[in-house]
Amino acid sequence: AAMLKEEQVHVALDTAGNVSWHCFEEVLDFIDLVLFDFKFSHPGQHRLYTGRDNELILANLQLLAQRAVPLVVRLVVVPGINDNEDEIRARMDLLASLNHIQQVDLLPYHRYGEGKYARLGLDYPLAGLPEHDEERIQEMRALVESYGLRVTIGG
Repeated sequence: AAMLKEEQVHVALDTAGNVSWHCFEEVLDFIDLVLFDFKFSHPGQHRLYTGRDNELILANLQLLAQRAVPLVVRLVVVPGINDNEDEIRARMDLLASLNHIQQVDLLPYHRYGEGKYARLGLDYPLAGLPEHDEERIQEMRALVESYGLRVTIGG
């Protein structure tokens, strides 16, 4: 990353934020933008669906914002899991309290990973889960936009 910065190449870090803060500190001087996946506001829900809580993730998101790192926060939304209005509002309430959020990417669930799992001989954990229809995507977009942040669909 340091060599890229010297060559004036824009450097973005794509992360789910589940690393110790010192990992961020090692690269922050060389990063122009952080793409930060934000799956759940509630630690219990995060633990249920990912296997670990999100305390470290939320702390890192807040520290990045305090350090004035430009952030694009990516709201992963999965039908029936974290796409309800209360969960989206809880995530947006937290984001609205932070500085340096450049935009929010709304990432609706897609089924692209099913083929990869099949080729690896693995069971796809969300097999058969439908994708969001366009109307629902636009409803979620309107909700996110109501917080005054720039929003894209799909990143």
